[in-house]
Amino acid sequence: MSQNENGNVASPQPGASLVATGPAATHLTAPGMHGPGFGQPVGAQGQDVLKGGMDRSGLFHALRRRWLLATSMSLLLASTVAGLLYWLFPETNSATAQYKVSSSPLTLMERGQNVYKDDYEIFKNTQLAYIKSPLVLMSALTANQAEISRLEMFNDADDQVEWLRNHLEVAFPSRGEIMEITLAGPHPKEDLKKVVEAVSKAYYDEVIFREQGERTLPLQILKGSLRDLSGKVRDKLETYKQLAKDSGTSEIYKGSFDPETELLLAEVREIQNREAKLRGELTEATTNYRILEAQINDPQYMEQVVDEMVKSDPMVAQMQQEAMYYQMQIRSLRSTVKRGTSAQIRMLEQQYQQAQQEIAQMKQQLQAQLSGQQSNEPNPYIKAALTEYQIKRQFGQAELAELNKRGEEIKQELLRKAESNTDLMLRLAEIDQLQAVEESIATKIQNLQVETQAPNRVQAIGQKGDASATAETFENRNRMMRYAISGLGGLTVLGLTCLGIGYMEFSSRRLNGPEQVDEGLGIRVIGTLPGLTGKRSLSAGSPILAQLSESIDSVRTALMHESTSKKRQLVLVTSPETTEGRTTVASQLAASLARAGRRTLLIDGDLRRPALHTLFNSPLEDGLCEVLRAEAEVSDVVRPTQAEGLWLMTAGYCDSDAIRALATDQVQPIFDKLRSDYDFIIIDGAPVLGLSDSLLFGQHCDGAILSVLRDRSCVTKIHQSVELLRSVGVRMVGAVVNGVSSKADRRVTHLQQVTPKSAQKKLEMTEV
Repeated sequence: MSQNENGNVASPQPGASLVATGPAATHLTAPGMHGPGFGQPVGAQGQDVLKGGMDRSGLFHALRRRWLLATSMSLLLASTVAGLLYWLFPETNSATAQYKVSSSPLTLMERGQNVYKDDYEIFKNTQLAYIKSPLVLMSALTANQAEISRLEMFNDADDQVEWLRNHLEVAFPSRGEIMEITLAGPHPKEDLKKVVEAVSKAYYDEVIFREQGERTLPLQILKGSLRDLSGKVRDKLETYKQLAKDSGTSEIYKGSFDPETELLLAEVREIQNREAKLRGELTEATTNYRILEAQINDPQYMEQVVDEMVKSDPMVAQMQQEAMYYQMQIRSLRSTVKRGTSAQIRMLEQQYQQAQQEIAQMKQQLQAQLSGQQSNEPNPYIKAALTEYQIKRQFGQAELAELNKRGEEIKQELLRKAESNTDLMLRLAEIDQLQAVEESIATKIQNLQVETQAPNRVQAIGQKGDASATAETFENRNRMMRYAISGLGGLTVLGLTCLGIGYMEFSSRRLNGPEQVDEGLGIRVIGTLPGLTGKRSLSAGSPILAQLSESIDSVRTALMHESTSKKRQLVLVTSPETTEGRTTVASQLAASLARAGRRTLLIDGDLRRPALHTLFNSPLEDGLCEVLRAEAEVSDVVRPTQAEGLWLMTAGYCDSDAIRALATDQVQPIFDKLRSDYDFIIIDGAPVLGLSDSLLFGQHCDGAILSVLRDRSCVTKIHQSVELLRSVGVRMVGAVVNGVSSKADRRVTHLQQVTPKSAQKKLEMTEV
C-alpha cells in the first residue's frame, strides 16, 4: 500500500509511509503513557518549536532534507567564487636589488672625537630615507631620457614620484646587513626590473658616489695646505740663503758654538718643535671644523633635520592621524556609494585637503624657523665644534705665547752673544719649524689616501668594483596567497550557502521528529510510522511489514487501553493537510482492531476525495453520501472485507447535498445505529485545514487521532489543527508520526520465518 497525493492509501508505490515501531515508538506508545502537557496550552518548549531560533539540531535536519540542493548549490557557488577570487588577484611579479650595508665603517685615520653619531640603526634608517627621497626617485624616473616614466605601470599615476614611493619596498630582512629594494605588482617582470635598476643606479649616483666625494674633501684641503706651506718654506729658504750669502756667513749653520750657546740653541729647537706640534694640532682642528661646517650647511642635511622635527612634533603627528582617518572614511564611503560622490564624501575630501595643507604649512614654518635659527644663532653642531676649536686655539695660543716669550728671551741672550748671526739663526729655526709642519701634513695626506681607497660602507651585492646593484626577477610570487584567498573565499561561500539554505528550510518549520510533537507541542504520540521506498519493502516477508503490524498493534493497544476508562468507540483519523498518511493509519488501525477480535467498521470520511474503495477494491457508489441524502439505508452500504471482523463503508458519490446534510442533525442517528452494531468505528477524515468536514465529523466522535508526516508536516499547522479541533470540542487521542526511520526488531521478524503449528499439522496429514 502507498499514499496518493491526498495522503490516502492506494496501490503500493515507492515512498509510501506505513506504521513502524522502534525504540522511540515503544517508549511513546506504552499503555497509559501520555505526552507532557497534553490538553494544556503550549508552554516554553512549544514556543521554541513554533517561534524559536535555529539551533544545531534544526540546522542538521534542515540540511538533511535539502542535502542535494545545499550540496549542489554550495559547491557551484563556492567554485564560482573561488575562481573569481583567483582571477581578481592576478599573478604578482617582483624585482629585487640587494646592497650590503656594513655595520661598522673601515677607517685608518684617527679623527679624534667623532662629530657624527656612528649608530648602525640610524645609518640604516638614513639609507632607507635616501632611497625613497624625491631626489633619488626623480633621478630614476628621468634617467635615459625619461624612459622609466613612460612605462605602462605609470599610465594611471597622477604623481609618478608619489606612486613609486608608495609601491617601492625597502627593508632589511631579519634585521641583518642586507638591504633589499623591491618592486612587486601585476606588471611584466622586465618593466619591474628596469624600474628597480633605475632606482638602484640613482641611489648609487646621488648618495653613495656623493659620499665618496665627501670622504675626499679632507684630502683635498690638506693637499691645498701642503702646497701653500711648501711654497712658503721654499721662499723662506731662498731668502735665508740670499741673506747668508750677502753677509758672508753662509757656513754659519755648519760651525760649532760654545756650550752655553749650544744649550740655548738646543732649547730654541725644543721650543720650535713644540710650536710646530701646536700649530699642527691647530691646523687639524681648523680642518675638522671646516669639514663639519661644509657638511652641515648642505641643503639635503637641512631637509633631513626638518623631516625629523616634523616626525617628532606631536601636533603634526595628530594632524597626520586626522588626515589618515579622513582618507579611510573616504575610501569606506566610496566602496558603498555606487555612482558619483555624496555630500559626505565631498566634506571629508575638503577636511582631508585642509589637513594636508596644515601639515605642509607646519613643515614650512619649521623650515623657516630652522633657517631663522641658523641665521640668528649658530647650528648646535657647528657651535659645539666652534667651542671646541676655540678652546683648543685659546690654550694653544697661550702656550705659543709662552714659547714665544721664552724664545724672545733666548733670542735676546743670543743677540748678546752673537749679534751678527741672530737673524740667520732665527730664520733657520723658523724654516725648521715650517718643515716639521710640512712633514706632519704629508703624513696625514698619506693616511687619508689609504683610507679613501678602503671599500665603501654600502656595496652592491653581485657586482665587482664601484657599480650599482642589478635586479633579480621573480615570477608569480603570490601563488600560495592566491590559493589561500581562493580557498578561504570558497569555503566561506560554501558555509554561508549551506547556512542560508538551511535557514530557509528551517523557516518552513517542518516536523523533524516525534519529540517536537510530544515535548514541543504537548501532543501525545501514540505511534511512529516509517517511510517505504520501492515495492521491495512491501513484498511478502519484508521486515518492514512485520514492523508495520507490530506498530499498528501498539497503537491499537493504546486506543483499547483508553477505551476501558474513557469512551473511545468512534474515532476520527485526520491530518493538518493532504499527503500526511491519515488513510494509512486509519486502514491499518481498523485492520488491527479486527485482528484483535473487535467488530470494526472503517468509514471513508474524505467525501470530496475518497480513497478506501480503491484500497479494498470495492465500488464507490452506495456509500456514506447516499445515506446522508437518504437514498440508502445504513445496513445496505456496509460491505464486509476479506479481513475477518472488518467492514467497510465507502464515501459514495459526493455532491453539495451530501455536504450540507453532514452539518445537519440527521448525522447523529446514523452514528448511533452504527455504535450499536460495532465495537469500534474508524473514520478516515478529510484534512483539518481548509475544509470543515473533519470538524463536523469530530463533533460526533469520541476522539481524534492526528496523522503527521516527518519532513512534510509543518509544526505551526499541526498546532493550528489541534487548536482548531479543540475549539469545536473534539477530544484528542494523540498523534501518529509517519516517515520516522526505524530498525526492524529481530524478535518481530523472526515470527515471519516460523511456520504455525496448525499449518504443520495440515502439512503432515497431506503427506500421509
